[in-house]
Amino acid sequence: MSVSVKAQVASRFSRASQVYVQHANVQQQAAEILLKKITQRCNRLLDLGAGPMQHYDALSQRCAQLVALDLSAGMLGQGPEGALKICADMDSLPLADNCVDAIFSNFAIQWSQDHATLFTELKRILRSGGKAYLSIVADGSLYEIQQAWQSVDAHCHVNRFTPFDALLTYADDAGFDIDDAELMCLKETFSTAQAAFKSVKAIGANQLQHEGQRRGLLGKAQYRKLLAGYPLTNGRAQLSYQVALMELTKL
Repeated sequence: MSVSVKAQVASRFSRASQVYVQHANVQQQAAEILLKKITQRCNRLLDLGAGPMQHYDALSQRCAQLVALDLSAGMLGQGPEGALKICADMDSLPLADNCVDAIFSNFAIQWSQDHATLFTELKRILRSGGKAYLSIVADGSLYEIQQAWQSVDAHCHVNRFTPFDALLTYADDAGFDIDDAELMCLKETFSTAQAAFKSVKAIGANQLQHEGQRRGLLGKAQYRKLLAGYPLTNGRAQLSYQVALMELTKL
């Protein structure tokens, strides 16, 4: 992802910041799973890809100092005043070696453009014995969106997420001990296809990661065709996310 596209991603998430939490229901499901895994209080915890910091209270109870990092200043601006916030790119972490005891990252790492390097960086900033609790959108997600688009054109309109096995390889190659890892399908159901599309836009996730994937606006006839092509389950529209849930330890 080029610098210009990253800037567009940051801008889009900033615009979504005020309504993000209202629509981030699957993200909340994943967060609750991760939070249950954090059973010990630590000194310093990094919330990587913190978004609007909706997990501030829950994470603060699990550490002495919480550091929130996100690419979007607008997202961080939704967090509490006085909280420790860093507006930065996860692919260029401005953090010292061995500076955090734990990392929490929910629905964020899929936006990295270099997973192999990122996992190495996560290990670098963790202290020995430190833990990383991660949920990452993986390959196979949002297939309903792609199926709907197939009724309009032959282009790819869904980001190509990293396969689960590849994420495990990156973690292993970085030298992490993989305490627990599973691929889970989390779903959200909507009354209409239009509501499903609006939900993806509301959380800022309709920004494609590669410049060559951008498409023009749809006409009314094409839009109706898009909605008609959305697969329904019992008359309702679903969004499916394949989510890699990982608990890692720096040995």
